[in-house]
Amino acid sequence: MDTSSVGSFPKGSVLYYPGANCNAVPIVLNGEVKVYVTSESGREVLLYTVSYMETCMLTNLSVLRDKPYPAYAVTSEDSEILLIPDSSAKLMFERFPQWREFVLDAFVKDGWYLASHMSEVISRRVDKRLAEYLIQRANSSGRVVATHEEIAKDLGTVREVVTRILKRFESQGMLRVGRGEIVIVDTSALREFLSSVT
Repeated sequence: MDTSSVGSFPKGSVLYYPGANCNAVPIVLNGEVKVYVTSESGREVLLYTVSYMETCMLTNLSVLRDKPYPAYAVTSEDSEILLIPDSSAKLMFERFPQWREFVLDAFVKDGWYLASHMSEVISRRVDKRLAEYLIQRANSSGRVVATHEEIAKDLGTVREVVTRILKRFESQGMLRVGRGEIVIVDTSALREFLSSVT
């Protein structure tokens, strides 16, 4: 089998893009990779994320079926990634049940997230999804480090919509908006809003 290697990738590194040939399967050792697609208008929609000790469903599909990569895979923070050559990944999938289970687990996780996320994008109000996003992403001090553009990509909407809703939440005293960060000031009020919206 070919030798695997560990690479360091700063935030914003493009690992794969539509049409790229996948010559290695990644496992994230540290950091995070976001996988997304873009529309003709340039709107970006998050498909799923790949985090600690996870691999990418689409990369494995591309390698196993010799197909070009259909999306963008970009590091959302500084990341260390184990890269397993495509020939080794194919051989491991054929010979080792543990590796096969690991890859299939990625299919289940990423496929499930993709289906539920697309359902939310279609059916749920953006302000409700944004409130839930902030609650889930906030650290122990209520701080969410993200730009309006990054949040919009994650929610499958546009920056202007996110900015407008954040300003409304801020005017209602639920949070404070800063440069590249949002601080939740009143978590209970935000949760109450989340539960009251239909």
